[in-house]
Amino acid sequence: MKRLTKEMRIEVLFFAFVLGIWLLWAFILPLNEGPDENMRLQIAQFILKYGKLPTGDQKEIMDYTWGFTYAFRPILPQMLEALFIRIAMLFTADAFALLFAARLVSVLSGVIFFWYVKALGDMLFERKSLRWVFLLLNVCLPQSSFLFTYLNCDSMALMASSMILYYLLKGMRDAFSIRTCIGLGISISVCVLSYYNAYGFLLTAVLIFAGCFWERVRQGERCKAEFWKKGLLVLGIVLFLSGWWFVRNYVLYDGDFLGLRTQEECAQRYAMELFKPTGRRNGMNMGISITDMLFRSDWALLVFKSFVGILAPLTRAHRAWIFAGYGLMFLAGATGILRECIRGINRRLGVKNREGAEERVPVDVSRLMLHLGLVTAVLLPNIMNIWYSYSNDYQPQGRYSMPMLVPFMYYVTRGIGYWGRRISAGWRNRGAQIMKLSGYLVCLWMVAVLGYCTVRIMWPAYRNVENKAEVRVYTLEELFGEKK
Repeated sequence: MKRLTKEMRIEVLFFAFVLGIWLLWAFILPLNEGPDENMRLQIAQFILKYGKLPTGDQKEIMDYTWGFTYAFRPILPQMLEALFIRIAMLFTADAFALLFAARLVSVLSGVIFFWYVKALGDMLFERKSLRWVFLLLNVCLPQSSFLFTYLNCDSMALMASSMILYYLLKGMRDAFSIRTCIGLGISISVCVLSYYNAYGFLLTAVLIFAGCFWERVRQGERCKAEFWKKGLLVLGIVLFLSGWWFVRNYVLYDGDFLGLRTQEECAQRYAMELFKPTGRRNGMNMGISITDMLFRSDWALLVFKSFVGILAPLTRAHRAWIFAGYGLMFLAGATGILRECIRGINRRLGVKNREGAEERVPVDVSRLMLHLGLVTAVLLPNIMNIWYSYSNDYQPQGRYSMPMLVPFMYYVTRGIGYWGRRISAGWRNRGAQIMKLSGYLVCLWMVAVLGYCTVRIMWPAYRNVENKAEVRVYTLEELFGEKK
């Protein structure tokens, strides 16, 4: 039997620590303390009761405050939650025990996400310290941990995004073998059936897949037939596993295959006057510009803070030092990757280096398309978040930008690594030791933040709740700081 190395033991212990926190949060969190959790649970309960999928305007699951249901959108997570509840019903009828069983879908998504992110780190970074920074940035960020503890679609979207990136990188190494193409097709299908905000990864997959074969053609390989064969294989898997949902929508909603137009019509018909689409508080209805919303309001700050983590229904805020710490890491990563990008562009343009010699580095199309795809996966969720707040409903929430998590943290980690190399070179002999120690401290800090959120925020808030299966109704003042 193969003995575990010291590194493997540390990885297993860290995984057990993170999993233990996710399970604890899932256990202590009352129903609906995660945003819109009750609306998700009602879909799973409907599937259990009637043995079929609900339509978007199903009265049994309608939320008459907002005037719509989430059944207009892909509901693969809720289908699995119904399955987990059904299994739990073999052993118990306790309402909260059944809710906890449903939440295990999100926890399981986190487990899969953890190991795919770890595999991505091993592929993307040579330095062990950067692999750990990348892993912790993804799984210890309070908001990402929170998503893996209650009923939502974000957790499965994050899982799918990590899977897609893994199989794309693997495909760049093995020329997209049949096995890799099957894994990519399954991953994209899960993404398609989870969350619309993660659809940027579909374009990412196309760009990286095409870029890989384009580079091979530039190098003289004849692989056009292979490109179409493997591309159609991936597309066929996606259509087979997820196409049925859009055909269903097309039939049910008079050609509205995404269901979004019909959802808005439903909301206009059934919602309270304050929450009808034509009366919602947003920049478009109030006559302000997107620029004003972004730079003359608190929108950007609230999105940043809730991306790092404002737990429960946006009521359990973290401490300023947590936001400051993550903000500094994001800033260091952004400036580092920008400097590295400028340096790379100069090398490709033939700019002279410090020794006065001109150097040119040929463009690798596959690497170029890789970064174009990753940047696309970062930008699209944020563009959708901005447009949703401006044109639909003003909700500056970082969780709407969470699908960008893995590629965003890749660039943050790479930027931090750039400064690490510069400092190590500047300090010569002691630089490497200083940066190694700094890396350990940063990783310990992120672990400590997650522990702090558990001990000082989540546990005190919910330890004395008697009936965790009962939905608490918050006032507008509690949620948004507004008076009724």
